[in-house]
Amino acid sequence: MMVHFDYYPKDRARIRVLEQRLESAIKRAGVGELGETEFHIDGNDGYLYMYGPDPDRLYRVAGPILRSSELMADAEVTKHYGARAETFVIHRDSVR
Repeated sequence: MMVHFDYYPKDRARIRVLEQRLESAIKRAGVGELGETEFHIDGNDGYLYMYGPDPDRLYRVAGPILRSSELMADAEVTKHYGARAETFVIHRDSVR
């Protein structure tokens, strides 16, 4: 699963906290693992990568954490099912 989000350099510490929350929850639930986070130097594009055998189970664990973060408002989530993918946006009104 990939999450594409906008970021600003000042948000990196908050992104690290989000990564720790995701890593802990994913590991505790046994649904996969958090990969490396990618930050594009030439823009404000960030990517979170999460890996697991079942993208729906992975999102059931990671989704509430992503939706609770203001940093992930309007982020684009792509769940991969082999050759097929499903993409959707975390809208601001769903952020709690």
